[in-house]
Amino acid sequence: MSTFTFSATEKNKPLLICKCFAYTIDKTTNDKTIGNVNIDNHNHPGNPVSTEIRIFEEKIRHRALNSNEATQNVIDYCLTNLSDHAVARLPDFKHVKRNIQNHRVKKDLPEIPHDKTFNLIPDKLTTTKRNSLFLQFDYGPGNDRIIIFASAEQLQLLENGEQLLVDGTFKVTPSIFYQLYAIHVVYRNAVLPVVFALLPNKTQQTYRRLIDKLSEIGPSWSSKFIMMDFELASINAFGDKFVATTNSSIISGCFFTYKIVFNDLGFKTNYEQDPVFSHHVNQIAALAFLQSNDVSQGFDDLSNSLPQIVHPLLDYFEDTYVGRNRTQGRAKPVFEIELWNMHQRTTDRLMLTNNSAEAWHRLLSSIMQCQHPTL
Repeated sequence: MSTFTFSATEKNKPLLICKCFAYTIDKTTNDKTIGNVNIDNHNHPGNPVSTEIRIFEEKIRHRALNSNEATQNVIDYCLTNLSDHAVARLPDFKHVKRNIQNHRVKKDLPEIPHDKTFNLIPDKLTTTKRNSLFLQFDYGPGNDRIIIFASAEQLQLLENGEQLLVDGTFKVTPSIFYQLYAIHVVYRNAVLPVVFALLPNKTQQTYRRLIDKLSEIGPSWSSKFIMMDFELASINAFGDKFVATTNSSIISGCFFTYKIVFNDLGFKTNYEQDPVFSHHVNQIAALAFLQSNDVSQGFDDLSNSLPQIVHPLLDYFEDTYVGRNRTQGRAKPVFEIELWNMHQRTTDRLMLTNNSAEAWHRLLSSIMQCQHPTL
C-alpha cells in the first residue's frame, strides 16, 4: 500500500503527498475530493528529495508560527531525519532564517526577549488553549523578575493539597532566567504539577517572594507535608511560612537526594563495583529510617564498626546530618535530623522522594528538545 503524508502549501492549503507526488485540492463534492498533481510530466517517477524539501519547508513554517524558539533552534529541529541529498538541495540558511522571521512578522508574534527587562507579556500568551487565565503574576521588568503560571484548577489543587513536592529544573529554563521552579501536589495517589515559576536566582528572598504571592493568590493554601531537595534557601523560606507559624507543617528532604550525595563525594566507583562498600553506604543511609531520637546512637554504633575506608563518608555525614560530637553534646548539623528522617513518613505511608517531580522535569525536557530555550 502507498504511504500518504499530509502537509500544506505556502498559502497553508491542504497538500497530500503520495509516492513522492504532491496533490492539491481541485474541487470537492459530497462524496469525494478531486486533486491536482503538481508535476509537468506524468511519465516520470516522483522526486523523493523534492518531497523531503517540501515537508521541511512546511515544518519550518509551522514551527515558526507556533513557537517562540530561536530561529536556529527551529532549523535544527526541522533538519532532524532529513537526508544528505535533501540537505544539499536546501537554500542558504540565511534565507531560511529570513523566512522564519517573515512568518513571525506576519503573525505579529512578540519579539524574543534578551533579558528580564522586557515589557509585559502580551495578552494572547497569558492564557491556555481553552482561553483560561494561566499567567497568575508577573513582577514586571527588572533583574529580580518572577513570573508565575497556574490555571484556576491548579490553584484549587494547590490550596487543597496536603502533600507538596517542590523542585527546580534548569536545562529547560529560558536563558534569561535562572530556574523553572515547579510545585506538585499529591492528588488521588497521583503527582500533579500545579505551579510553574520562572525565578531569577535561588536565594531565600526570591523563594519567599514566590511563597508570599502564592499565599495572596490562594489565601487558604496550607499544606501539611512538603518535600524538597536539601537546599537551605528554599527550606528556610518554606519553613518561615509553614513551620514557624500555626500551620505546624512538616518539611522533609528527598531521601534520594540525601542518599545520592554519597556518589558526589568521589565514591561512585567504589559504590558501583564493590558490593561490601555499597552495603556499608546503605547502612549509613538507613539511619534515616530509625526513630529520630535513636539516630545519634545508631551513628555512633556504625562509626565504631565500619572499616576505615568508609570514615570520610562518616565524617561528612556527621557534620552535615547528625552534628559533630562535642563535650557538651552534638553541634548543630547543617540539616536537622527531623528534616531527613524518614521513619514517620514511612509509618504514615507518605512519599519518600521527589522522583515523581523529577520524572515530570525529564518529560518536559524531552518535549522541549533543547536546552535553555527562548522565552
